[in-house]
Amino acid sequence: MTKRILIADDEPAVRQLLELVLRSQGYEVFVTQNGDQLVRTAQEWIPDLVIVDLMMPQMDGYEAIRQLRNDTRTAHVPMLILTARSTAEDVVTGFDTGADDYITKPFNIPELLARIRAHLRRAAQTPVHNPLTGLAGNVLLTEELKYRLRNGAPFALLYVDLDNFKAFNDTYGPARGDRLIKMVADVLLEVVHQHGSSSDFIGHIGGDDFAILTTPDRLDAICQGVIALFDKRVRDLYDPEDLARGYLRGVDRQGVPRNFPITTISIGVVTNRRRRFVDYDEVSRIAAEMKQYAKQLPGSTYAVDVRGVSEQMVERDRRGSPPPPALIVSADALLRSAIAPLLDEIDLRALDAPTVLDAERLLAYHPEMALVIVDGRLGKPVRDFCTNLVQHQPNLPVIALTDQQTSGIIAPDAVRHILPLPVDSVQLRVRIVEVRRASQETS
Repeated sequence: MTKRILIADDEPAVRQLLELVLRSQGYEVFVTQNGDQLVRTAQEWIPDLVIVDLMMPQMDGYEAIRQLRNDTRTAHVPMLILTARSTAEDVVTGFDTGADDYITKPFNIPELLARIRAHLRRAAQTPVHNPLTGLAGNVLLTEELKYRLRNGAPFALLYVDLDNFKAFNDTYGPARGDRLIKMVADVLLEVVHQHGSSSDFIGHIGGDDFAILTTPDRLDAICQGVIALFDKRVRDLYDPEDLARGYLRGVDRQGVPRNFPITTISIGVVTNRRRRFVDYDEVSRIAAEMKQYAKQLPGSTYAVDVRGVSEQMVERDRRGSPPPPALIVSADALLRSAIAPLLDEIDLRALDAPTVLDAERLLAYHPEMALVIVDGRLGKPVRDFCTNLVQHQPNLPVIALTDQQTSGIIAPDAVRHILPLPVDSVQLRVRIVEVRRASQETS
């Protein structure tokens, strides 16, 4: 196949020369005048290689490369810098941004062609996309995560896996199994397009394992969207009689006959919101741990690692003990981030629980929990959660935050302290101090 080369340079003479030379070598060539045109063109006309000038109007080469590296459609493409600026600092910045090589102006045409051939040959030998789904493979996922770790950007890694996929594949055959895998890829793409941003990254690790790199503030919406859309669409891939029965008959890996429920999806999530990671391996290990935890829960679900630096290296107080933990149960990331500093001010250690399942797990980990703040908008699960707390931990203070639609969902006998949403930080802080003081006097 004819290789596609995309050029971005604001000098007409350079663009014309490169286009003439490359077309004479049999390449398909498309030229643009600035970084913004380059990014938009690359997303529609996926090239095999990009040549980009560093100094351009509207968007320079550094930013254009960064955006292309953050797009799953173009993250794998070799990118060559073409520049008159050849200082060590310029070159280092270019490589850190994501460039693969650089050529200085004025350039030597045989050398340029040799470098292009070398990068195209190397790219052809590296399987960077999954052949079934077309999504970026594990190589690109690893590089993208390493890039975010180096830059210290806030990220959330969502490790996605199917439950009971082997039984589905064994029952219906690999062709329908491939349809299920493709359906998962489509679900991830649709949900990230709806709830994510242009910098989010979707990868297909292999088999029924996928990954999404997003930001912590978007993880709840994406996880919930993926679960809802997957649970709706997976039913279309089952035979009617199996769907009506609610399970498939098969044999497990030990050869024991079993009934396998309808395939569900589990998502393990790890973020750098409350901790810092040493390397990619540490992030991957914790994501796998959270995925395994999610798979132990019934149905489609997701589990977020809410342990922070405080769980690894807690700053000790004068008595040598860590601050008592306080739990924030809310799917609203902005609300959780607003409450956490209030807890820190009064020497409480904030723990995040985006779902009631996360809250239950954290309570099991932390029997010394000092306070729980719940968001009434979580509905019936949080109402049942509060009722259970009153029965089993009557001395644990609970503050509920509710709006007009959810004001009656939590019974006053389950939660004595109820405040309206949107939350008034001053009022909430006063109530937290009062509740905390009363709890200490009682104990």
